[in-house]
Amino acid sequence: MGFQKSANQMALQEFRPGIRSMAEFGDKLVMACMEIGPEKEDTGHQHPFEQCGIVIEGKIEMFIGEERIILEAMDTYFIPAGVTHGWKTFEIPARLLDVSAKS
Repeated sequence: MGFQKSANQMALQEFRPGIRSMAEFGDKLVMACMEIGPEKEDTGHQHPFEQCGIVIEGKIEMFIGEERIILEAMDTYFIPAGVTHGWKTFEIPARLLDVSAKS
């Protein structure tokens, strides 16, 4: 908890196949640094809380509702509660810093 010197150098651990992450849990928020491997896809899901983040490295195609965009380093996203969203990575991993409400 507290400070992290570099999101590019965090010691990430296997979260799911193809996704490594490290998370900090507060009373109301979760901050996760995650690296999604190449050629991975989430075809869509939703949850009852808001979510936002920034791409640190690589690129990722994301969709939020009907909107679809390719995000690269330093691009940000905001996902409203209850809206279907997902993503797809390309030939290199994508590293994200993601913040959401604790469920």
